[in-house]
Amino acid sequence: MFKIKILILSLLLALAGCTSLAPDYQRPKLPVPQHFSVNDTKDNKQPPTAGLQNTGWRAFFSDPQLKSFINESLQYNRDLQLATLKVAEARAQYNVTNASRYPQLDGISDVTYRGGLNSGLETTNQYSAGVELNFDLDLFGRLKNMSEADRQNYFSSQQAQRAVHILLVSNVSQSYFNQKRAYQQLMIVKKTLKNYQRSFSLIEQKTQTGRTTLLALEQARGLVETTKSEVAKREWELAQANHALQLLLGKYTKLPDNSVQLSNHLNTVKLPSNLSSEILLQRPDILEIEHTLLAANANIGAARAAFFPSISLTGNLTNSSTDLSSLFNTSNGVWSFVPKIEIPIFNYGKNKANLSLAEIRQNQSIAIYEKRIQNAFKEIADSLSLKNSIQEQIEAQKRYLKSLQITSIRASALFNNGALGYIEVLDAERSLLSTQQLITDLLYSQQVNEINLFAALGGGLIE
Repeated sequence: MFKIKILILSLLLALAGCTSLAPDYQRPKLPVPQHFSVNDTKDNKQPPTAGLQNTGWRAFFSDPQLKSFINESLQYNRDLQLATLKVAEARAQYNVTNASRYPQLDGISDVTYRGGLNSGLETTNQYSAGVELNFDLDLFGRLKNMSEADRQNYFSSQQAQRAVHILLVSNVSQSYFNQKRAYQQLMIVKKTLKNYQRSFSLIEQKTQTGRTTLLALEQARGLVETTKSEVAKREWELAQANHALQLLLGKYTKLPDNSVQLSNHLNTVKLPSNLSSEILLQRPDILEIEHTLLAANANIGAARAAFFPSISLTGNLTNSSTDLSSLFNTSNGVWSFVPKIEIPIFNYGKNKANLSLAEIRQNQSIAIYEKRIQNAFKEIADSLSLKNSIQEQIEAQKRYLKSLQITSIRASALFNNGALGYIEVLDAERSLLSTQQLITDLLYSQQVNEINLFAALGGGLIE
């Protein structure tokens, strides 16, 4: 008899959860072109997605100081810590939901005291102890799909954490190079200020000897004062850049050592000439929303299962006795077994509304998925378009800078010989400063674009 009961229970466990009413999952088609346009890698014979998403940030960044900062941010940054905690939360929620699919066995015990109000009646004690078994037969997969939804939400949180990881590496590196840019801009302006002050001293001497006019002296003085204002502005920008970097690091105790020269900056991303847009499917933010889509799929299955009967089994085995010492005597034992079937008949359209809600949320997830794919495609396409353009701008500005340096030298010589007014010298020097600053900004933009491309391709995870 005992073996038959065990066999029946095993059969019920096997039947439970064997059916799922969730729709078959089909990944939405990519709402973007099949390939990216890559113009600078015509001779590159790499496969369309050769290892791009597995490139580690340690291999991409060459500067030791930057690597140290990234390591610190991965340890102390609060956004990454919060994303890690959300993963733990999602995992705990999945464990809670998944546990409901299996039999629940609880121990029960109580003691009852009885007596009369009349002192002639004795007080009696009744002790009881036992176990209670509760189990829902998940014949239509309601609990299974609810568990699957939470499992996919857990996977989604993991991908969200990976996305935060990549974003943090990207933000720290950009902030680091922005700090370097701000420092270089400050050095350019300070060096220019020294040159202007030297020129002002020479013009002041010439004014005293009558070799130039007071107008030229005031023009030189105005240039010095304007540059002093520029120095103050650049110092403020450097302070801001330092604070932004420290916030990302999660610590306000360390600043970059600007006496250390940058080493090679970055290792340029190598791209195949025929870059497939399928590489987008390996980005953490895309995987995150795809797991959300799978969770929405499972929720539809759970909503469909609510239309069908549910069967729950409750059984208990208890012993009772007025004497604690004989409580567990088998002659005092009582067992009960209560199967319960619930059939939805009329609930004012609640189940239908829940199914409609689950389907709407699935459609929303599909729209979000497709939009995220398109945004990701745009990120990479923008970086690829800027890649060649910004290099051409830098080369042209460097050639222009050489021309301005020659112009400035000749204008100063002509002014010293009295053949040119100081306003022409002033214009040449202003153009020289402006171009030096523009080249610094362009070099920074080039670094940022490479970092954005690296991150957009899903790099930055492997340490």
